[in-house]
Amino acid sequence: MNHDDEPAIAGISDEALLADLRRVVSTVDGPPDSVVAAGRAAFLARDLDGELAVLTADSRFPGEDPYDRVRAGTAEPAQGRWLLSFSGGGVQVDMEVEEHQGRLRLIGQLLGSSERDCFLESVRGRRPIEVDELGRFIVADVFPGPVRLRCQSADGRVVTTAWVAV
Repeated sequence: MNHDDEPAIAGISDEALLADLRRVVSTVDGPPDSVVAAGRAAFLARDLDGELAVLTADSRFPGEDPYDRVRAGTAEPAQGRWLLSFSGGGVQVDMEVEEHQGRLRLIGQLLGSSERDCFLESVRGRRPIEVDELGRFIVADVFPGPVRLRCQSADGRVVTTAWVAV
């Protein structure tokens, strides 16, 4: 008897049976944590060919190398008001960070970028940023923690700022 001629089990088609088996296996024996972590890392690294705008100034630490603070991961508690500047990929970002009752507001200007496809990324997710024709933007209600901006340069390249703790 040929396999194709065999009757389906209890009236269930092969496709339905395979779909049920996939559902059971994925519920009982999902992918290992290392596979999930590798998948997330691959997704986050999907545009490594994009340009990086590095931190060039942080008014909280005058006279210090701004790269030392980024590498060390040291984050001062949010307080008051300070300025951050980034440069790279043909884009200049100047941003004022203002703290009020534990939340932050970012007021800035992007030079050399397009007005579309700008985002603020944080551990809480990705938020679109409205940028006017002069490159100005305001992002309210930002939680303290690491953030970065992602936008397109005027010539269409993706530019991302370095992560910075605000």
